[in-house]
Amino acid sequence: MANIYVIGIGYKPLEKRSADIIARSAIILASQRLYEVFLRYPECEAAADRLRVINNVNETIGFMESLIKENPDSTITLLASGDPMFFGIGRRTVEEFGKDSVEIIPDLSSLQRAFSLIKEPWDDALLVSLHGGPDPDRRRKPEYGLDDIPSILDKSGKIAILTDGINNPSVIAARLVSHDDIRIYVCERLGYPEERVIEGSPREIAAQTFADPNIVIIKAGAEER
Repeated sequence: MANIYVIGIGYKPLEKRSADIIARSAIILASQRLYEVFLRYPECEAAADRLRVINNVNETIGFMESLIKENPDSTITLLASGDPMFFGIGRRTVEEFGKDSVEIIPDLSSLQRAFSLIKEPWDDALLVSLHGGPDPDRRRKPEYGLDDIPSILDKSGKIAILTDGINNPSVIAARLVSHDDIRIYVCERLGYPEERVIEGSPREIAAQTFADPNIVIIKAGAEER
């Protein structure tokens, strides 16, 4: 039986068990962005000759299937962003290979980090993904669209949105310029040394540009500071 480990990175140093798994893995797979994140980890140097960068999820799954077919006992590590089961590749990996073959080792989720930075609870927030996936030529269709955001906000009062280059904070904020009583927080480059939070009204956020990756949190009924 294959040993597939989906290990979240980006926010904390690796725990010893995760580091040990990576050290004995036949291959470590990552997207280009996660490869760049992994470069900051001390474990990366020793794993360099076993690292493979694949940006397409389907190609990643196909590569893993081929590797397992050649060597069913292969130990494979798939690097993921934060919590792999939060709108991440963990779900797809479990669906493809089965729960008995996959172990998920999460880091913090990006939403945990974002809400901690703005010092707001998130147990009452609605979580929305507008992220179409890493491949611009094969964008997936999210459950919600940009046009749904105003009505979702009216119902829930607090929403957190996973963005991408197309559904970005400026575009999202532009849909909300008629709402005078909300505050928008853009949590930018989470987990990177240059991470920051930009807070503003919809008009203020719509007029700016932001570095990827980022997360948008919108809170209704918030007084402007």
